[in-house]
Amino acid sequence: MNKIIYPLSMLAITLTLILCTTKALYAVDPGASVTDKDGNKIVEAVGEVLLGDDTTPAQGKAMARNNARRNALEHALGVQIHGSTVLYNSSLISDLVVTATKGLIIAEELLEDRPIVKADQVYHFCKLKATVKPINIEKRGNFKILKVEVVRADSDSSHENPVFQDNDEIRVRVRVNEDAYINIFSVSQDGMISKLLPNDYFKSAMLAAKNTLIYPDDIQRALGLKLRVKAPKKQNRALESVLVIATKEKADLLSDGTPADPTLTDLLKMLSEIDPSLWAESTVGYEVRK
Repeated sequence: MNKIIYPLSMLAITLTLILCTTKALYAVDPGASVTDKDGNKIVEAVGEVLLGDDTTPAQGKAMARNNARRNALEHALGVQIHGSTVLYNSSLISDLVVTATKGLIIAEELLEDRPIVKADQVYHFCKLKATVKPINIEKRGNFKILKVEVVRADSDSSHENPVFQDNDEIRVRVRVNEDAYINIFSVSQDGMISKLLPNDYFKSAMLAAKNTLIYPDDIQRALGLKLRVKAPKKQNRALESVLVIATKEKADLLSDGTPADPTLTDLLKMLSEIDPSLWAESTVGYEVRK
């Protein structure tokens, strides 16, 4: 087998995962929503984020867009989405708000995306139109992912907010409360997504309840499969994420027939067509430094 190395240069949102900052973050109330023939809510929403010394333009752009997504979901679903800011050495790693239990953004159109100046301070401003598919919460059931960890390949120890150096090799560990098939993805800050498992070389197998999946395991690594974290070009650090989706039935997510460069929205649209009681998701964020 040829040596396989998967570089991860991804920053997450996930299932509409929301990235926030310790600096001022604003969301302007969106306009009125409309309902399409399929019962989906279509709403315009905006988000702004203050660009500070520890926030790069790329991060500000991602944060503003994610805040607009959260605003759209809150308005379309009539719920308040709460996040928990996770800090590492006073620097933001991730603030992930999982909205998949209430609704999914299955399509979006970017209307504005630019820096603005207010009161002598620079903000990044984003306005988008989102199509939100509500999910019946009562159908979710108790199926869930118990734990997702991202660790160095040469270490068994895990940290709540891991920090890696550029080109570090990592592994992903997953446990579920019911037998399930495991799908592992990496999501970039602009919503581009890469499927890590299953792939052309390693197919998805049933993971027994409360057992631990290690990917790649020792056999896969010996065959040449390596996951290495990479900071984006011209950036000294990156906030990244691994997204894990567990399904009770084998699901062919982001396989043949999907766009050449799939986005998170493409994945969410596929998930929206699966009974919500048959899948669960979880995300873990980490930082990469050069």
